Amino acid sequence: MKISVAMCTYNGEKYIKKQIESILNQSLAIDEIVICDDGSNDKTIEIIEQFQLENPKLISLQKNEVNLGSNKNFEKAISICDGDYIFLSDQDDIWKKDKVKKIIQYFYENESLEAIFTNGELINDKNEKFTEISLWDSVSFMEDQLKNLNDLYLHLIFKSNMVTGATLCIKKEIKNLILPFPDIKNLHHDEWIAVIIASRKKIGYLKEDLISYRLHSEQQIGTKLRIKKNRLKNNHLIIDHILGNSIPKSYVDHRRLAKAYYNNYLKFKKFSNNQKNDSHFIFKEISELNLELFKKCNFSLKKANPVFYIFTNIIDKIRGKRQLHKQQTV
Repeated sequence: MKISVAMCTYNGEKYIKKQIESILNQSLAIDEIVICDDGSNDKTIEIIEQFQLENPKLISLQKNEVNLGSNKNFEKAISICDGDYIFLSDQDDIWKKDKVKKIIQYFYENESLEAIFTNGELINDKNEKFTEISLWDSVSFMEDQLKNLNDLYLHLIFKSNMVTGATLCIKKEIKNLILPFPDIKNLHHDEWIAVIIASRKKIGYLKEDLISYRLHSEQQIGTKLRIKKNRLKNNHLIIDHILGNSIPKSYVDHRRLAKAYYNNYLKFKKFSNNQKNDSHFIFKEISELNLELFKKCNFSLKKANPVFYIFTNIIDKIRGKRQLHKQQTV
């Protein structure tokens, strides 16, 4: 068994030392760390090269001649990795000492899985845990509502991506399924991997906080604390509805669901239109599922309160918002 780490860097001098140290200090040893730097002009390269001197057989460094961006840089790093298990790594987090050991053990206990992600704690610029909100809380992953891997898939395609790449480990054999990453605006590599593997019902997760996920102003992607009452209510509403735990009762709830499903329809339709391989059919199916659910909710809106339905759509038109009622026959 060989374990690889695919790390992407770009001007990460402030935090990369802590991250590499946490990877080198794992209780289950890493076999290779493949670092792809995307044109850093600070001391990132200097720091990495110092680690290389101390670990010449363990760390390799690829310097991109042009800036590839996060998605394509991770594509390059993953493609170079030779391990049976490939851990994705950002440049600014800190791994818990037993992260690798616990994830590999979970793979052994669940041999059919092809990818595993985990929870994490949130830290600030000073390496301090500064909130009781977890990484999963920040992306509204409601794990307690799930009963099986199909529920996980539904959670992913109807709400939003909750698989953070910095916590993700994949098996080598899925490289041909996920690479190359498509060049689609606002589609990040972790969501792409998650949708593809979840559609196969082969993605799993560990509830433990196995990384300290850093929040700071220089992050290229990262997450933000998005725990707001309305957002939480919307997310609970969508997941409860999809999993069959509740039926919306009010006009407002139906309208929220209709908007959410229609936005998902547009999102996955765009993904489908940009793909020519097998993933085209996955995204086409997801977009059509969202469209059907939108139509049902939109019909329920008119049935629940036809007068208010017409009134709210007139107001939306005046405000320049999307006219949901016009999309019934999309």
